[in-house]
Amino acid sequence: MLNAGLSLTEALNALHEETRTKTMKKIIAKILVAVESGVPLWRSMSNTYFFTPYEIALIHIGEDAGNLAKNMTYLAEQQEKDHALKQKVKMAMIYPTIVLIMVFIIVMGLGMFVLPSLIQVLFSLNVELPITTRIIIKVTNFFEGYGVQFITGCIGTFIGVSLLSKYTSFRIITQWIAFHIPGIGRLAREATIAHFGVILGGMLRAGVPLIESLESLIEVTQIVSYKNFYRKLLHHISLGDSFSKSFSVINVTKKRLPVSVQQLVMTGEKSGTLSTTLLKIAEIYEKKAEETAEKLPIILEPLLLLFIGALVGTIAFSIITPIYGVVGNVGR
Repeated sequence: MLNAGLSLTEALNALHEETRTKTMKKIIAKILVAVESGVPLWRSMSNTYFFTPYEIALIHIGEDAGNLAKNMTYLAEQQEKDHALKQKVKMAMIYPTIVLIMVFIIVMGLGMFVLPSLIQVLFSLNVELPITTRIIIKVTNFFEGYGVQFITGCIGTFIGVSLLSKYTSFRIITQWIAFHIPGIGRLAREATIAHFGVILGGMLRAGVPLIESLESLIEVTQIVSYKNFYRKLLHHISLGDSFSKSFSVINVTKKRLPVSVQQLVMTGEKSGTLSTTLLKIAEIYEKKAEETAEKLPIILEPLLLLFIGALVGTIAFSIITPIYGVVGNVGR
């Protein structure tokens, strides 16, 4: 709307009229009132506590430089790319999640309702049971006696871990585990590096000073290990060190950024094209993350099938072997 020639208040009024979400409508109304009273747009947005420091910084620079519409367009494009990448990651995880949930339900159903009857038959055969059968019997007895409590405990543990990972420092552990899972860890790392390039490159391209850009990057980064790395990087840059020296001094640099990315950043800094280089890094790693997200279900599918096959085979072997033993004895 700003690109079409509407004034800021006219654009906000139109946006307020067409917004259907009550919460968002209140936020836009609050911004509109503040802007009409002479408060800059970026400060009005900041007072709502809804927007990230990165978004506010881009709007702030856009207002001061007179290219607000350009910065908003760039911000919208980056948000769309970020959302598309997140959706691909979610879609990649839907199949394995559904399969694992179904396996859990089937195993619990077998343990609580089917296997107890079969186990009585096995006991009545009066034959020596294989070790796998004895294990199945113990697991079945556990499910039969404590199945409801076990299911409740699993659901409660899942909810508890999710809440702790979101609101407490426990997320350090869950993030570490996620980054070390084959396939998923690679996807998370590529997405994080793409995020690094988008945020820092976008801020620098908009004219935000490097120190403020790094501060905004720290604010919007959710991965604790990378947030700590960016803090160390900010400390060295604030002292006047170059990226080259900062990377060499920080011990975990190679774990956080590939050598190729470090070389590109250092080259961009020397040539004065750091913002362009960072955005190019973001573009490269967004493509890598998308490719990994597409391949992830293909990689996980055979692993899940092997797991399910091994589980079903073990249960079948444990039940059928004693029966065949009795049939063999009868024949002899």
